[in-house]
Amino acid sequence: MKRLTFLTTIAVLLAGCGRDPEPPALRTRYERGRVDNFSAAELRLEKALKDAARLPAAVEFAGGMFDTAYIIPEEHPGIGFTVRQKDGAVEVERGLDTTTEPTLVIPLSDEGIMNAYAFFRDGKLDETEEFLVANALFKPGWEASYRIPELRSRLVSRYMKLDGLLHAVLLNPGGVRFKGRPVKNELSVARVSGQWVIFSGLEGTPDARMELAPKDALEMYALIMRDLPRAKTFGEKREVMRRFSEVRARCLKS
Repeated sequence: MKRLTFLTTIAVLLAGCGRDPEPPALRTRYERGRVDNFSAAELRLEKALKDAARLPAAVEFAGGMFDTAYIIPEEHPGIGFTVRQKDGAVEVERGLDTTTEPTLVIPLSDEGIMNAYAFFRDGKLDETEEFLVANALFKPGWEASYRIPELRSRLVSRYMKLDGLLHAVLLNPGGVRFKGRPVKNELSVARVSGQWVIFSGLEGTPDARMELAPKDALEMYALIMRDLPRAKTFGEKREVMRRFSEVRARCLKS
């Protein structure tokens, strides 16, 4: 009888291994928001995003960085924009498409949205523009990186060296200022109740601290969110993670 029970248990387990995993539930708690009766200021924001989305440099930058992104205008509660990759182009849609889990959720000031076109118009980012882009993507990028399915891979988790409590600081080498003060972007990353939580500010005594120049922040994000999914073989994935490890090592502070 015990042998029969044991064999039955094994059969059930083996049967379960062949099933497709349940699709993950959407994590977003956002609403679509208002899509009509836009004010003149809101129409200007929409035009700036759509103009930026047509720039080749912006399309190239966005390539592989996200599938779908939410842009949340901080100064206009109740509206948002969905930005998505489609057929080699970037589309901007009014409202948040809550049927799709976004890669990035990016809150932006009116100035940040209006800057999008100016930054990419000449096809390159200067030092200040690069910092402002990295600053806007810093927290959303960390949140996205900790949601990738590849975290279940021993190879990826080993190279990422996920710490119990991590402090991450974006350096501001040019001293870029906002409202008279140097822009400061500091994050705490902690594992809580089986999930990674990223919040602004430095809390507690960390297991590790990273200080990232804007180029390093953008490179780490691109390696995890663009290059790792594109890597097909084990060797290619290992090379991506080796490069990630190099960036991490030079940004790690004792």
